[in-house]
Amino acid sequence: MKQERIVDSIEQLNHDMTEKSLEGHWSLGLEDLPPYPVTSVRPHLWRWEDVHESLIRAGEVVNLDEAERRTVRLLNPGIPGGHGTTHTIHCSFQYVKDGEYARAHRHTAAALRFVLEGRDAYTMVNGQQCVMEEGDLILTPQLTWHDHVNRSGQPIIWLDGLDIPLTQALHQLFFEPCPKDQQTLEATSEEVAGFYGHARPAAAPRQYFHYKWADTQRSLERLRQSKTGRDPFDGYLLEFREPVTGGPTMPTIQCAVQLLEPGHETLPHRHTSTVIYHAYRGAGASIIGGREFHWRQGDSFVVPLWHQHAHANPSADTDAILLSMSDAPVMKALDLYREES
Repeated sequence: MKQERIVDSIEQLNHDMTEKSLEGHWSLGLEDLPPYPVTSVRPHLWRWEDVHESLIRAGEVVNLDEAERRTVRLLNPGIPGGHGTTHTIHCSFQYVKDGEYARAHRHTAAALRFVLEGRDAYTMVNGQQCVMEEGDLILTPQLTWHDHVNRSGQPIIWLDGLDIPLTQALHQLFFEPCPKDQQTLEATSEEVAGFYGHARPAAAPRQYFHYKWADTQRSLERLRQSKTGRDPFDGYLLEFREPVTGGPTMPTIQCAVQLLEPGHETLPHRHTSTVIYHAYRGAGASIIGGREFHWRQGDSFVVPLWHQHAHANPSADTDAILLSMSDAPVMKALDLYREES
């Protein structure tokens, strides 16, 4: 009996491979391969009055005996599922009232705190007490024990930055509560010293977690007085550095402050890192991907990767200072960092 010859086809092959959880590369067209980096993260601006109102309301209804932390998160409207400020960094704001403490824990996500309102509360990091002042930057690197205590007589608010989205994407996020709610004091931040983008320490100190605003402000002013200190794209940009290696604040997050003098407009550029900005002082405007965003003190905004952007301070007599958090260390470690002016 003559056997009928079965004629195969690419359609049949694709169908059969799909049932076996396989796919042919030929199914991808050139239109699926973009000529430049593409992200779902959108330029977005969050108003401080909205964040602050939510924090104060949370202070009345969220009990720290039941909640691990009292924070308000910034959610980017372009990220599927609505979680994360960007695809690599999560930004939120934390509120601790007088007499409260946020119990000790640790996690694989690296974190930072930038103090916005209040003083004399403290964060304990691996036994090191960091007493908070406005403008201070305090780090809690991966797997460092940390708790927050407020006995200052007034509430305190700070900005949190964490690499949770990146850690989750790598399936490496885990969390561990501390056996004790509060750590035992082993050292104070007065006993160690860090440094900034223009200087190196004489000797490497013990692990450093606390950058004081008084030191940051002095370093920023020295940078302003230098003849070649102003960057054409970022104004007077001062990076926080890790004291031992001289590298970024943490392997996944680079922190910086940048000063825009009255009337200064930066040149536009773009890069493959994503940046979250917080307006710490003054007001201004940023053009991001062709859209103009007007910001004032307390506001936060995002510049997604490969979005051309420029900043301006239209004031005639007042400086503007931006805090920034960037995933540039990750891009550079993977040799994926590119910049174009």
